[in-house]
Amino acid sequence: MSQSKNSRRSWLIVPADHDDVVAYAGSHGADIVVLDLEYTVAPKNKDRARVGVTGQIAKLTATGAEVFVRVDRVTRWADVRAAISRDLTGIVLPSPDDAADIVELDALITTLEKERGVELGTTEIVLMFESAKSFWSADALGRASARVSGLGVGRIDLSMTLGTVPQNEFRLYRFLMTRTLVAARMLGKQPLGAFWRPGSRGGVASVADTMRAAREARLLGFSGCVCAVPEQVAPVHAGFVQS
Repeated sequence: MSQSKNSRRSWLIVPADHDDVVAYAGSHGADIVVLDLEYTVAPKNKDRARVGVTGQIAKLTATGAEVFVRVDRVTRWADVRAAISRDLTGIVLPSPDDAADIVELDALITTLEKERGVELGTTEIVLMFESAKSFWSADALGRASARVSGLGVGRIDLSMTLGTVPQNEFRLYRFLMTRTLVAARMLGKQPLGAFWRPGSRGGVASVADTMRAAREARLLGFSGCVCAVPEQVAPVHAGFVQS
């Protein structure tokens, strides 16, 4: 690996089907570049993105970047088959609900490592919790594979499962972050998340909002988070600096 796990503050999401965006992804100073095969890629472009993803990984690695691929939970098997290569650091799996799925994913990665000349056991898995079941099962999910290196707070689309409205969803936020943090620290995994506020998260978060979200997450005990756009990298780094 090109970087220490302790320096993994910023995880910059980059759509894998945008060649021009990927070409500059390594120049933004992010600790991790995450090539996305999930929601930033339109369904009609998924197949093309998979075909080109190993080439994108190789190009980014050549610039010194550490690269993960975020897979789509529904198409994770095809996405993982497309992504595993010597240059890949790991897989980001959103909304895992069942430990058995992670065990199966681990087995698939092992098979692909053997086939493609990748050192066995080196491909990591980072779990991003986004559902009621995934947060509730954080401990079991984190234990499901030795490859799991990080547990994170994802988009938290809980309104569908909990019947809450957006404001109530954010009232749950600190509890969900704490649950993730405790599981990660107990298991020796990196805790990933930022304390976003209603109306100021993801791609719409300003520099100031991003820095505050990262700083509050650091005070809770987190050590890094996802960046939706390159402009969030610098404030995330500033927010996760120990004062």
